[in-house]
Amino acid sequence: MIRDCLIPALKSEFAGREIIFDSPPQPIATFPECQAAVGKVKVYDGGEEATVLIEKITHGHFSTYDQKLGEEQRSRIITDDVVEFLKDLFNDRVLLYTSGSNRVGGWSRLSPKQGPVELLPGFTYFLWSRPYKI
Repeated sequence: MIRDCLIPALKSEFAGREIIFDSPPQPIATFPECQAAVGKVKVYDGGEEATVLIEKITHGHFSTYDQKLGEEQRSRIITDDVVEFLKDLFNDRVLLYTSGSNRVGGWSRLSPKQGPVELLPGFTYFLWSRPYKI
């Protein structure tokens, strides 16, 4: 199961952070919010995939569709992807956004190579640690 690989990796990689661990169907890991407008980060083990929910913004699915891989290999790839995403998120390298009605939200990874980010009117933008303003 993904959680058998992911929980030890989260404990190791984020040893200095507060994390609440649980068992499905509850989130297997919950990180407390840094700002109320963004909310908590919850990680779910869906069996075939992991889902990272950024409570008040959006969610993302992490999986691999290579049917040739065994369960352990799939779990390792998913674990690595989730850990890398969370590292980027907590280091303000993920731009979070939501519409004014909070009906549409998403995220994109920031990269100095990509240049400036195009901000759309009507959306509110955040980094993990603070609102995003140019």
